[in-house]
Amino acid sequence: MSPLLRITTAGAVLALVGSICSSFCQAQTPVLVKDINSTVAPYDSSPAPGRGSAGPWEETNRFLQVGSYWLFIAFDDANGQELWRTDGSTAGTVLVKDINPGTASSSIRNLTPLLGTRALFSANDGTSGSELWITDGTTAGTQLLKDINPGTTSSSPSYLTAIGARVLFTANDGTSGTELWVTNGTSAGTTLVADIRVGASSSNIFAMGNLNPVTAIFQADDGTTGQELWRSDGTAAGTMLVKDINPGATTSRPTSFYSNGSVAFFQANDGTSGTELWVTGGTAATTNLLKDIQVGTGSSSPNFAYAQKIGSDVFFTANDGTNGIELWKTDGTAAGTTLVADIYAGSSSSSPRYFTMLGSTMFFAARSLDTQNEELWKTDGTTAGTVNVAELRPGIDGSFPSDLVAFGGKIYFKAYQSFDTFGYELFVSDGTAAGTQMFKDISPGPNGSSPRYMTNIGSKMLFQANDEMSVGIELFESDGTTAGTKSVLDIRPGGTPNSSYPAYPAAFGDLVLFSASDGLSGIELWRSDRTAAGTVQVMDINPGPASGSPRYMTRYKNAVYFSAFTIANGAELWKSDGTASGTVLVKDINVGTNSSSPQNFTVHDGKLYFAATTATEGSELWVTDGTAAGTLLVKDINPGTLGSNPLYMASYDGRLYFAASDGSAGSELWSTDGTAAGTALVMDIEVGSGSSSPNYLCVYKGKLWFGARTTAAGSELWSSDGTTAGTALFLEIRAGTASGSPSYMTATDGGLYFAANDGTNGTELWMSDGTVAGTALAVDLNPGSASGFAQMFPRYPVLGKHVVFSGSAQGTGSEPFVSDGTALGTVMLADLNPGSSSSSPGDAIVSGGAVWFDATSPMFGSEPYVWWTSRASATAFGESCGPAFPTLESQAPVIGTTATMSGKGFGTNPGLLYISPPMVGSSFLGCPDYVGIGTALFLAPVVGATYSYPLVVPSTPSLVGIRVNAQAWFLTLPTILPVQTTNGVELVIGV
Repeated sequence: MSPLLRITTAGAVLALVGSICSSFCQAQTPVLVKDINSTVAPYDSSPAPGRGSAGPWEETNRFLQVGSYWLFIAFDDANGQELWRTDGSTAGTVLVKDINPGTASSSIRNLTPLLGTRALFSANDGTSGSELWITDGTTAGTQLLKDINPGTTSSSPSYLTAIGARVLFTANDGTSGTELWVTNGTSAGTTLVADIRVGASSSNIFAMGNLNPVTAIFQADDGTTGQELWRSDGTAAGTMLVKDINPGATTSRPTSFYSNGSVAFFQANDGTSGTELWVTGGTAATTNLLKDIQVGTGSSSPNFAYAQKIGSDVFFTANDGTNGIELWKTDGTAAGTTLVADIYAGSSSSSPRYFTMLGSTMFFAARSLDTQNEELWKTDGTTAGTVNVAELRPGIDGSFPSDLVAFGGKIYFKAYQSFDTFGYELFVSDGTAAGTQMFKDISPGPNGSSPRYMTNIGSKMLFQANDEMSVGIELFESDGTTAGTKSVLDIRPGGTPNSSYPAYPAAFGDLVLFSASDGLSGIELWRSDRTAAGTVQVMDINPGPASGSPRYMTRYKNAVYFSAFTIANGAELWKSDGTASGTVLVKDINVGTNSSSPQNFTVHDGKLYFAATTATEGSELWVTDGTAAGTLLVKDINPGTLGSNPLYMASYDGRLYFAASDGSAGSELWSTDGTAAGTALVMDIEVGSGSSSPNYLCVYKGKLWFGARTTAAGSELWSSDGTTAGTALFLEIRAGTASGSPSYMTATDGGLYFAANDGTNGTELWMSDGTVAGTALAVDLNPGSASGFAQMFPRYPVLGKHVVFSGSAQGTGSEPFVSDGTALGTVMLADLNPGSSSSSPGDAIVSGGAVWFDATSPMFGSEPYVWWTSRASATAFGESCGPAFPTLESQAPVIGTTATMSGKGFGTNPGLLYISPPMVGSSFLGCPDYVGIGTALFLAPVVGATYSYPLVVPSTPSLVGIRVNAQAWFLTLPTILPVQTTNGVELVIGV
């Protein structure tokens, strides 16, 4: 007998079905599937110089030496962020003082040396506000120097600048405003120097620097001359306006000071020449425009933040208006102020920075036309001697060297060669291309250790680095060998569990395919049979610690299709059958290393549709039959490189609907029959170039439902029968131009669920029976105007009349819920991250009678969970076979009820409805077979353009948990062949 005609009685069907599953997991709370990433993310102490942002780069980015110690700030759980010291050894790295006792931090800033044996800084002890402190590196010698603004109010000392045996700074005593102060390291010697702007107003001192070792220059406003150049020797008599560079109340804003012996260079704007290079000897007569580098009113904006000196020349950056921001030098004369080299030829800027001396050679980072982006350069001060040292990352990306320091006769710096492999790591250079290389991969993998604050302390180099697999962001040292490059001390031990971040799950028979990271291989393709032992990596698509980042997994043709990234091809179209050998690239759509980034996969009429990006078309609508040759552009809806950006696809009534923009009508509702000619705009809802942005398209009760925005009504709920005339606003949830913002429309046996905000109850769960009168708020999880932040999952997990979603009830964070649309029937599955913290459940699907989702817990981080439920479900999967492409859907088989199975048939040709044990599926006579037609049991005949069958489910509790696949096979009369099959439906009997 032909397998197509195998017939059995209903009793035999039930008998077989009853024998498929003898037991069923009845756990009613979610359980962890597996802690895929069991590694720990170490806590960070984040040691830093604590020297503030004002001042030359080399000063603010190095640890400060006080006597035989180097000071820094760091965080630990017992003391907060406080003052620490180190001599470069583990034993010699200790907390200096917990200035703000307990776990609070003292907010240390502006560490500044005082005669090399002590340091001044601002800090807040929790009682006095932010005030001036002093330290000699010992606990006893660290104390509040003076409470300048008495009580809890802060004086906020800033711009600390050493002048001989004293330090100038700004502070606010609560009476005189923020003005100039001085200290000699004693409370009595800490006094207001001058109330430059008399009274409670502040003189707005800014950008303080040295004129010479005993005199400071700065920008201040006395209320008459605007922000101009001032000087001070720390006495009232020696504090004066140097020159009103921009005469009158207008401002010259002098800044970027660099002391060069008895004179200082800076930038200022005299109101005529723009912001240009000036020089001062501390008097009006010696304060002059040195050179109008960008001639006229334009500004060259000379910058001395990275300045260094070679011989008698000071090197800085400026923009002459022709060559961009480039490397310049000055000997203090106009004739001797010249462009060193136009590194990035033409008007583009090389933007040199991080100038660092090694002998008589200055190293720096710069961009050029040849290297395309930032690489390591050096100069001897001549044009010919300004050369690229090495191109560590060839091409347009650049290695972005930074944090340069001279140590042991070489230059050490931070750079990266490949984010996919190394991330930012510690590099070294001897000034040659061959001698420029990664010094040590401190934290293997694409994140890198990001070394910072490199400081030469003689026999060692200190720096901050992140060894994310060991100690986190801590203090490191190096003696110039790889073995001697290691953590000094794990100041903040311990850590939090790392997460695997499972995402994009797809049910595939008894398996779930998804993306996750085990902490070693990056984010890659995994599979699970919902047990810990059966949860394994399928394939390391992008080998090593870099990520293949598989996304948007969708079942089609007995495989799962998705986007994945490799270095060779970028993010392209892949498929997998759950094995490494069966995981392959389907097509490199955007040929080469660039990505087509396929996404929004939707099965329709036997094919898989998606959006993909190419260099010539931008993001457009594509289709595949699972082969490279059959992967094609459907239509270039918006000709040119901008793309139509198709989104939110849904199969409805023989056509595929989606949102797209043709470049004229904005993002609107479109549909296609799979051909370019048959791809057309359904309706320009927001007429003109504006976008209605149709979203979350969903089929329910013979209509297409979605959210869309108009100027008049905001974003509200719409419905469509696929025609222009039949596309209309269904309900304005929030009256007026404000938006109800319906989202994540999800069809169930009990109604259409979605999240919306009516302006009274916040964002909550709503439900509709397809009528205006039957559309209402279902559950107010967080009563009142506060939001429960109800959010359905993008893969729409449905259990008959129930929907699974995430939300926040009073006293909880975002947790998983299930609802039948009533308050009593809405239940939190578990408070996985107890209290007000959130487990942030996401990416839920129904698979094999269970709900699979990811969630975050304090013990495991973000990992996969499964909820074995006794609730019934009916989940469609796979594709149908053409040319008629019949369909099958079903209500959930609840015991003691009749579940209607229905679909689109094949005209007057007869169909046979089969059921079988669950299976992945295969192919038979060119059509998908989801029931194993050779052994499947015949359930009932069906016929007609539309058909239905009442599946009677006995009131037998032992049937709960039974799983079967269902599929209809249609015959072509009178020859029987070819057959045409529907998609599959997984039925799980439940309550």
